[in-house]
Amino acid sequence: MVKLVRFVGLVIQSILIQFLHFFGLVAFLLAAALGYFRLPSWLVPIVGIICGVIADKFIDQSEVVSILEKAASANMRGGFLVIVYIVIVAVGYVAGGYSRQWLLQRKLAQAAPAPAPKPSPEPKPQQKRNRRGSSKA
Repeated sequence: MVKLVRFVGLVIQSILIQFLHFFGLVAFLLAAALGYFRLPSWLVPIVGIICGVIADKFIDQSEVVSILEKAASANMRGGFLVIVYIVIVAVGYVAGGYSRQWLLQRKLAQAAPAPAPKPSPEPKPQQKRNRRGSSKA
């Protein structure tokens, strides 16, 4: 259990480093666009792997190493970086899908006029009741 908590903490720290490096933000926005335009969800791991390999091979992360040293040393391993980018892309995909749904609901709420209040019906005249309490005469 402790190892799982440490791993999740390390992934969160690594995601923070990737967002500070701006390539994580680019991957997140790309995934949000995938989710917004309802592209198939099987693209999520593919985009995550591609972004992870690009970040591992081509992006110099030495500028942000001093922020979180454990996460920075874990980022030096390509497999860990791929896992981090799959998480970033999955969260971005879900956020894009929810933002599309939210915008559609907002447009529908603005397009539909508010229903007019119904006029209250006039009160019915009371019937005369006999001694027993029934309204029949």
